[in-house]
Amino acid sequence: MARFLHYEEALAWAQGQASLTLEGMMRGLDASAAAAASFLRRMEADGLIGPAESDGTHPVLGSRRRRAASQPDREEAAAARLRAELQAALHRAERAEARLAALAAPRAQLGSLRRLLARELHPDAAAPTGDAALHAAYTAIFKTLWPRIETLLAGEPADRDSQPAEAEP
Repeated sequence: MARFLHYEEALAWAQGQASLTLEGMMRGLDASAAAAASFLRRMEADGLIGPAESDGTHPVLGSRRRRAASQPDREEAAAARLRAELQAALHRAERAEARLAALAAPRAQLGSLRRLLARELHPDAAAPTGDAALHAAYTAIFKTLWPRIETLLAGEPADRDSQPAEAEP
């Protein structure tokens, strides 16, 4: 029955070998085929064993050769990992900036709408000049409507039955 193994156990067992095969590793470690294949792939990636020959045998590399071969590979792997992390971080930053821009756009549009309504409805701009009674009527309408407009633009429900507070023109 195959048992649960750690990579370090496979490394210790492989150090005494001149070459490794999948079947030999399965027998020597009492490992499943999947575990033995996984260890062989990792050992090859780490530069501890050479690529499989035509008969499926992986030569175990010497310590000097292993250090020389594995150091650039490790540096390349670390550089590739860091590049991938950088790309992922840049992608997350772009998505966050897009979300912030999407939140800011409606606020800017509401600000523009608020300024337009104030400019068009304010009695000093909308009421005809020279007629004090008409100016007073425009002022009363503006003071009644403007608090409701502000409430709606703030995203709160407008309550028609309540009396709006007096607003400064």
